[in-house]
Parts: sequence; structure tokens; C-alpha cells
Amino acid sequence: MAINPDDLQKRLCDQLCATVRVERRPDGQLMLDADFEFPDGDRYPIYLSEAPGGVRLSDRGDTLMRISYDHDIDAFLAGSRGLLVERILAEERVGSDGGVFYLDAPTDGLSAALFRYGRALTRIYDLTLHSRSRVASTFYDDLADLILQIADEERIQRDHLLPDIPNSEAYPIDYRLEGKSGGQVFLYGVPNRDKARLTTIILSHFHRIHLDFDSILVFSDQADIPRMDLARLSDVGGDMVSSLASGEDFRRKLERRIA
Repeated sequence: MAINPDDLQKRLCDQLCATVRVERRPDGQLMLDADFEFPDGDRYPIYLSEAPGGVRLSDRGDTLMRISYDHDIDAFLAGSRGLLVERILAEERVGSDGGVFYLDAPTDGLSAALFRYGRALTRIYDLTLHSRSRVASTFYDDLADLILQIADEERIQRDHLLPDIPNSEAYPIDYRLEGKSGGQVFLYGVPNRDKARLTTIILSHFHRIHLDFDSILVFSDQADIPRMDLARLSDVGGDMVSSLASGEDFRRKLERRIA
């Protein structure tokens, strides 16, 4: 069947219009409901307000607030990722003010502005997903290589379960090493927030049952762990190594424990 371009254009316009709505919130603010979603299915909150010569689109800080659930925002906006955020904003012609991303557009250019704005927020949020994938793909292999450079293999037990505690499979140890004078050292790799929380639970349990051990926590990048998660982990953990790049610091702390 031959495609009728006029009919196709009308159908596209009808379908696109049906998926975009302007709603007034109970507080009087106008919000644009469009087909832009975060991975959890929540729509982007895009607020509308008057701007010189047209309309302002704004997220009212929601994008960075969501990112803060998994990342320290100061760290996220620093270094190479911070430069990428600045580049995205410049390419999409989106402004930033105090953590709020906004775009001003004339009323007759609102549709093009909406797509540009939604694309900018998507690209910024996707930086978190790329970071997690990159970290998970290499971190544990790099950590294993580093440990084997320092400790003899026969002194290392990987993915260890303690035989004398109930339900030991719920409390795995990344690496158990023989410490000084017959003691034991538990070493955990911490590439992200989820592993930080799991390690906090495990170490808290070991302390609760009065287990005798030392611990070393090695981060992919300590700055990526939210402050409160890091604070809880530091309450129960021992030595901390801020990143795998801190190889000499790791070597000193591990040798001090096992020499």
C-alpha cells in the first residue's frame, strides 16, 4: 500500500498531540505532561512559566535530586562528568541556575524547545547509567589483580562464607585473608551505593555477634557514594581506600594488616 504523506503527517500530529498535555497543579503551577520518562517509569516533571518573549521550561531541580539518590552531586558535577554536563547544556542551549535546568523559548517554538529540553535531561541522567556500567565491568577484576600483587594466593579466600555462624550464606566476604598473629582480615570492594549498603549490613552483623576481625574497604571512587551511605559504612568498617587508583595507600594498609 502506498504511503500518503499528507495522511501520515495528520496521523502523526494527532498522535503526538494526544500524548502531550498541559495541566494545572493544585498550587497553581502549570506542568507539561509529555512522553519523557526516567528508568523507573516516572515522567519528567516539566514546569511552565512566563519568560521574556515566551515560555520557560524548568525541572525545578528534580533531575539532580533524582541523581543525588545514587551519587554525591558535588562529585557528579565535578571532573569529566561535570564537563560532559556543561557540554550537553551548551549543545541543547539549556541553562542552569542553582541546580535547576531551564530553557526559554518563544511560544511558536515551544514544540522544538520541548524536544531539545527533554533530550538534554535524558542525556544528563544517562551519565549515571554509563558510569555504573563502566565501573561494574572492570572494578572487581582490577581489585583481584591488585590483591594478588600484594598477598600470596594461598593466604587469600575469595567469596568466603564463615563456617561457624548461622545463615552464613547471607553474609559473604569478598576476600578473607590471614592477618597478623592468626587474626583475619575481611576485604570488600565497593563500586557503588548498593554494595556500600550491603557491606554495612554484613559488617554490622559481624560486630553484633562479636566476631573478631579487621576490615579494609576499597572503593571504585569514594566520591560516588552518597554521604549518608558513606557515613553509615564508616561507622562499622575499618580502613578505607578511596579508589583503586590509590594503589600505594592500599598496599600500605593491606601489608600492615597481614605482614
